[in-house]
Amino acid sequence: MSPWIPALALLGAYWLIRIVVTRARFAARRFLLEPGEYGDEPIDATVSVCIPARNEAAVIADCVRDVLAQDHPGLLELILVDDGSDDGTGDIARSAGDDRLRVIRGEGPPPGWIGKSAAVWRAQQEARGDWLLFVDADVRLHPAALSTALRAARHHEAHMVSWFGQLDTRSFWEHVCMPFIGDLIAVFSPLSRVNDEALDDCIANGQFVLIERWAYDRVGGHEAIRESVIDDVSLGRAVKFHPPAGHLRHRMFQSRGLMQVRMYDSLGAIWAGFAKNFFAAGKQQTGWLLGLVLYLLLTSVLPALAAPWLLWRGDVTSAAFALAAVGWMLAFRYSTRSFTPAPWWSPWLQPLAALVTAGIVLHSVFIGRGWMKPVSWKGRSAGPQ
Repeated sequence: MSPWIPALALLGAYWLIRIVVTRARFAARRFLLEPGEYGDEPIDATVSVCIPARNEAAVIADCVRDVLAQDHPGLLELILVDDGSDDGTGDIARSAGDDRLRVIRGEGPPPGWIGKSAAVWRAQQEARGDWLLFVDADVRLHPAALSTALRAARHHEAHMVSWFGQLDTRSFWEHVCMPFIGDLIAVFSPLSRVNDEALDDCIANGQFVLIERWAYDRVGGHEAIRESVIDDVSLGRAVKFHPPAGHLRHRMFQSRGLMQVRMYDSLGAIWAGFAKNFFAAGKQQTGWLLGLVLYLLLTSVLPALAAPWLLWRGDVTSAAFALAAVGWMLAFRYSTRSFTPAPWWSPWLQPLAALVTAGIVLHSVFIGRGWMKPVSWKGRSAGPQ
């Protein structure tokens, strides 16, 4: 028997198991949120929304409009920090003409701070709400997003709530890479583990973070994590592991229909955005990240390359196993398209997505180890200033 057959059979089994497990998680709906989840009873809580924005002229009007249209009656204010923009971001935001909106001019982070954390810290200093909602400037929100998050917090007795939204992909590289990377994050951060207080797993999504004000102050807010490149995850860890154990509770969800975001619009932006984050998200463990690169190559690239090579060699039986592994890989990708919509052809380019992602991870390791300079993000270094 060809030595290829057992290896390729295992790969096929891996993707089949992924299909079964993923569909079971979707069916369970344990950490799935949709508009109106947990009823429609009003929550008696005031909320201040904080948005850091730097050169977001193309998207800020829609984001501000969506925030101000939230159906939660306790939305007190929207505080937007125009963080040194030179494209009119602040003026566009002000055109909303709503008394609840305040635009504050920022001039960049002080020494030792990451730019986004500094802007958010500045915004929350002006906030008066019982809860703080941190929202990125490129998100689109359903009118019930805030009220649903508040009800989820009450239902789960959580002091911090965050979620993954649905990706808006438009260009070729977005279609190819973003669903794949989104799934990769889900694979290594299952919500059942993230939401288990006894486990070290933690993740949050800075595009949407709702946190009770007193809990935010208790953990030191963004000042305590001012040098963190992944401020959202660091804030989640600060809440989840604040002593005594279980005193504060962070809950992470998968949302559907509540939030949509177009994170990046080109391959360069995708590369820079994730290269600045992967090393920190991997807890700076070079060995683990190199293992991730190997995982990407073995599970997504190997079967696609092995099939034509084995056919060329005349090993039809092994080639059939390789094609079966590719088929199950495609079946998995198509089974998850409801959460990461993309064109019909996108799953067929998963090997390319895996190669690109492997390159990004390696680049992130080189940056994290100090072997390469940090990437530039919105005209600034992605590291502490």
